Amino acid sequence: MNRRDFAMAVAAAALAPLLPTRLGGNNRSEVLIEVVASSVEDALAALRGGASRLEVAVRLDQGGLTPPLELVQEIAHRTNLRQRVMLRENVGFSIGSSAELETLKGKARKLAALNVDGIVLGWVKDGQLDFEGIRQIVAVAPAINFTVHNAIERTSDPLSTLRALKQFPNVDRVLVSGGGLSIPERIARLQLYRRVLGAKPRIVAGNLSFESAPQILAATGIAEFHFGDAVRTPEKPYPDGVVDAAKVRQAHAILAGSLPL
Repeated sequence: MNRRDFAMAVAAAALAPLLPTRLGGNNRSEVLIEVVASSVEDALAALRGGASRLEVAVRLDQGGLTPPLELVQEIAHRTNLRQRVMLRENVGFSIGSSAELETLKGKARKLAALNVDGIVLGWVKDGQLDFEGIRQIVAVAPAINFTVHNAIERTSDPLSTLRALKQFPNVDRVLVSGGGLSIPERIARLQLYRRVLGAKPRIVAGNLSFESAPQILAATGIAEFHFGDAVRTPEKPYPDGVVDAAKVRQAHAILAGSLPL
């Protein structure tokens, strides 16, 4: 994002609260809450709270790693929630070796065989998204969808990265936060991301609090929200914090109150 584009987006965000907001026919039932689950107990609490979808990952203190297949299977057995499953084998944002790539491909095949809702992935190579790594993994699981996570915002040019993702029909979601900025600046970036992407892939807003989420909804029309620590008690990664059904319900209530009729 160059300075001119960002300045224009900030100006648009500043005006947004003064203008009528329309979501193109969205209604309250269309707000989707995705909750990060690292255990069956997390998943059950998310279900009780009314979550729409799970992101299943372990080692949340490291940004999330691939969960055991047994955990994915047990969550599927105990809940009817859709699962997007993290595919990440090391704590960095790059594929460490050709052997690791083969491991990732093997796990992608197994996850596809479990009929999960999708796989969450994303790596950076030389300042750009690792499109070749993504291409190889998508090729071994062509029947399911993919979310590309916030590795996008670790690239040197997130806008070009978003445009390039349109080459992958199976990539139907991008999980982005707008960066570690103030809420108005994040809103400005998310508005720009939405203009770049158009209707697909859909944006899932992440790195949320109960303060930022309703403002993002009201200003951008983004209707999918990814909650991690904000819906845990205490607000720490698993196992120190666990999903709290009451907080998931609170997230629903806050967002429902922010969505224009």
